Amino acid sequence: MKAYSEYWAATMMRGFIAIVISTGVLFIPEMASTILLLPFAIVISILCLAVYGVIDSAITFTTSFMIPAKKPGRFVLRVQGVCGAAIGILLFAVVYDHVDLRWFLYLAAIQAAGLAVTEFIVARGTSVHHGSKWCYASAMVAAVSSIALVSFGGDLSPRELAWLIYGYLGIFGFNLFALSARMLFAERDLLKTAHLQPVVAEGV
Repeated sequence: MKAYSEYWAATMMRGFIAIVISTGVLFIPEMASTILLLPFAIVISILCLAVYGVIDSAITFTTSFMIPAKKPGRFVLRVQGVCGAAIGILLFAVVYDHVDLRWFLYLAAIQAAGLAVTEFIVARGTSVHHGSKWCYASAMVAAVSSIALVSFGGDLSPRELAWLIYGYLGIFGFNLFALSARMLFAERDLLKTAHLQPVVAEGV
């Protein structure tokens, strides 16, 4: 049976990329608090999310081939990969369309909602395989972020919006990274146990 090791390794890369992009929170909110730099802060925020969306979608599509056969998630990962890339491209288009923040929020929320659905479906297989409900954590983070973007994003200042966007990426990325590391260790233990069982059987 094919294990999830490759899938978790790729997912860890997704988490690392999200964490790297989220470091924009260190300087973007300060730019957004300055009238002169406000337009640049908004554009950079949109571009960062667009770049993240395209890269994450490409890795997500690739991970669909790493899911063991007949396990939940293979098809939905491919759909998420294609749709996420399309949303990323649309975010690039928003920048050249007078930076309409309303569309930016909707697209960001849709992207987060898509990730929530995908992570939930994949977790149905990984949680059974590893015997851990923590596999659903990333789906919960993405779902809450999607709701927050739609519910509160429209009432926030550009500076607060930057905190919300980069905070979402940081929390989601850290969750993916930590979850993947934990599951890689669990996968190693599962494989070790599987190798020991035949030896024990032969000894008996």
